[in-house]
Amino acid sequence: MSAGPRNSIPQLTLTLVSATRILTYILRRVAAFLVIAAAASAALACSLLLDTTADQCKTPADCVSRGGAFATMTCENRVCVAAAEAGPTDAGLWGCLGDVVEPTPTAATVNVVVPLLDLSTQKPVTAADVFARLCAKIDVNCTSPLQSGDAGTILSPDGAGLLHLTLQAGFDGFVLIDPILPDGGAPPDDAGEAGTPNVFVPSLVFFNPPLDTDLVYSTIVLVRTTELGEIAGIEGTAIDPSLGAVFMQTVDCFSAAAAGVSVMLDSTSSTTQGFYFEKGLPALNAPATDVTGYAGFVNAPLGTRLVTGTLHTTQQYIGKASVFTRPSTISYTVLAPSPP
Repeated sequence: MSAGPRNSIPQLTLTLVSATRILTYILRRVAAFLVIAAAASAALACSLLLDTTADQCKTPADCVSRGGAFATMTCENRVCVAAAEAGPTDAGLWGCLGDVVEPTPTAATVNVVVPLLDLSTQKPVTAADVFARLCAKIDVNCTSPLQSGDAGTILSPDGAGLLHLTLQAGFDGFVLIDPILPDGGAPPDDAGEAGTPNVFVPSLVFFNPPLDTDLVYSTIVLVRTTELGEIAGIEGTAIDPSLGAVFMQTVDCFSAAAAGVSVMLDSTSSTTQGFYFEKGLPALNAPATDVTGYAGFVNAPLGTRLVTGTLHTTQQYIGKASVFTRPSTISYTVLAPSPP
């Protein structure tokens, strides 16, 4: 990979080491229910040379759906072929590349629903658990939260775990989701490691592409602090707590998770480490995304960071996404096709 309201609630502080371990654990758990085909990927790869079906595919999506070695192929003459052997990328999953135009919003505001899910129970996260604030991208500590329609500045998910937001079209800030600490912040009886309350770890969510219409956004999977014990044994890159981390999902022209994408960070430190998914698990040495579309960087320099994506086989430009990083924090975004 190229490295190329608080309402008097005390701030919950986590080290980036714990945050990165949480990221690895989340990715493993999320992949389990997002990618049904992952379990059969090895079998598909082994059968690649034995598949003599006359019509392997009709569209590039058919190749991707086969998983395994097919995941990074494209469809030509109803046969899945390596992208390097195919003609110009002018149709299918990446047919929009080179011609992406950001749509002009038709309204001043958009309504966005962000589903929140408890990683452990797979149940909705409600107002009893977290609250959220809308923040301008330059307001890294969200000291001046923005108004969300008539809902005010302190926002809560409903009983179904849905966070309803009213945003200005093209909103380029982020959503800060913080846990509610019990008893005004006093450690509860079910405190986790080192007396840390059993609450949800904060999340920082950036929207990309720019919001131009009402939509339901990707599900944000939240994790409780007591799960740190479960992931304590996971090996990870040595972490510099003074740096940040970026996690993303790559998507194609149809907003579906995209395989075969390489990502690059605009600025790196000597300890910056990137990763992709491979067969449902984070892999430091994988060359590109698998069918989950997941990728990320740890020990990312602080400030505004730009992530750029290209097709691994052809190096064709896909798009870019901008996030803000801060110490011991993970920033989440989506990398989608965009204008150069």
